[in-house]
Amino acid sequence: MLEMVVPACAVAPSHAVSQWTLQVQEQRPGADNEGQLPGGQMVLELPYGGRRLTMLEATGGVMRLAAAYRPGQPPAGIEVDARRRVTRLVVAAGDAVGLRWADYLARVFFASRLLAAGWRMLHASAVAVEGRALVFLAGRHGGKSTLAHRAVRELGALFMADDLVLIGPDGTVMGWPTRVAVPAQLLHDTAVGRRERTVVAGVERYRVLFTPAQHRAALGIGYSPPVPLGAVVMVDGDAAGTCARSGTEVLERAVARAARVPQQLLYVSDPLGLMGGPRLADQAAAAPPAEGLLAGVPAAVVRVAVGHLPSAPVWQGLEGIIPRVGRGR
Repeated sequence: MLEMVVPACAVAPSHAVSQWTLQVQEQRPGADNEGQLPGGQMVLELPYGGRRLTMLEATGGVMRLAAAYRPGQPPAGIEVDARRRVTRLVVAAGDAVGLRWADYLARVFFASRLLAAGWRMLHASAVAVEGRALVFLAGRHGGKSTLAHRAVRELGALFMADDLVLIGPDGTVMGWPTRVAVPAQLLHDTAVGRRERTVVAGVERYRVLFTPAQHRAALGIGYSPPVPLGAVVMVDGDAAGTCARSGTEVLERAVARAARVPQQLLYVSDPLGLMGGPRLADQAAAAPPAEGLLAGVPAAVVRVAVGHLPSAPVWQGLEGIIPRVGRGR
């Protein structure tokens, strides 16, 4: 979060920054487990893994919730004191999984405020090449990760995002920290990461999943802070094996698809006010239209079957269309 997100938040004047404190406490042995109090009404189930937040009490500006990070796991306790502008997370001793709620709450703090300040979230990957963001757009399992990691390896790019990026009102691109999925074909043997099998268009594909910290440490990947938008590459699974300049309509359709991320927005927009985030109505009002979001920079379409992307001569095909990729092998 410090490397990837804070610089984008820090541009606001100090008087405009919303201060909030997150406290993490360990449950004392023998103490009552706040997360297992009786009653309550389940108010929110988050996507990706069945995370559940159950409201236990909301009186006098204080909310108390049970937070189960995985189904069947004893919940942690969350207490939100809006008057003191403090959120307290209580986890059982040794509960490393429940402690992950601290990471979730930190992401909610930053993302909700960025969204309310006019940033837009896209389903995309991105790298920084010579201080400019190269953004890759494709459908789910469409090759975004493959091109991003090839760019790091072959162009000397700095990594920004594997799955989600945020675009600022001034065209600044910021990578959003999520788990990183590296195509197995692009890796040498490594003991770190979890191997995952998917089937895309009838073809088996294997990826290795990393946390951002594992990604940096195990693979020696350099990360980039927010940078200006430089170019856009769209991936089309057509097996034609060509690269061509993109027309405006093609780019607009690709951006519109990439902007449809309702589950991801639910995950980061703080609908319950757990970190004092802006109201959802304020975030929606600040969201710029998808049209024109990535306009004004070179854009190209790569038509290569997804299974061929790890070795296709993509950079040579993009030379002359996309700046700063000509030296790719």
